[in-house]
Amino acid sequence: MKHILRILLLNCIGACAQQPSVATNIVTAHPAFRLVNGQLYNTDLSTNFATLEGQCVAVLTNGVIVQRIAIRQTYQEVATNAAQVIAAVAGAPAPLLKEEYVPGKKFFIRNYPDKPLAVVGNPIVARAMRDGVFSHESEIMELWDYGTPNKVAVVTTNGVSTNVFKAGVRKP
Repeated sequence: MKHILRILLLNCIGACAQQPSVATNIVTAHPAFRLVNGQLYNTDLSTNFATLEGQCVAVLTNGVIVQRIAIRQTYQEVATNAAQVIAAVAGAPAPLLKEEYVPGKKFFIRNYPDKPLAVVGNPIVARAMRDGVFSHESEIMELWDYGTPNKVAVVTTNGVSTNVFKAGVRKP
């Protein structure tokens, strides 16, 4: 019994003598949870966000300029031989004559992430929220905000709180 009390006493003294340590870890939420103008959104569920698609035309320090691209397809409309008439009657699609890429309007996506790296000429698909207008090289375009990751600091410590009430003592 004496040995057990000694061990407990030594452990208690060792625990009290140990310097408390504090660790702060930064935890990043799921990528769908992003901050836009200080407000937290779930981009998968929020109706304020839209899916934008286009081709990257410029990479800036705070986002990307994207241009919508429409594909115009031209089909042969008039059947020129008996086989084409039979195919048209059977519901087969008309032969494709040509396909053109038609540039549409440009827009800026602020806070577009650098992973995966945006490259001029590559396609961009992103969920973003409309946030005004953007001016670049005297061109005015829509401003969309991708948002920034929601990061939270989690503080842990191994110290014992000394901020406890003692019997008969009132804290101010």
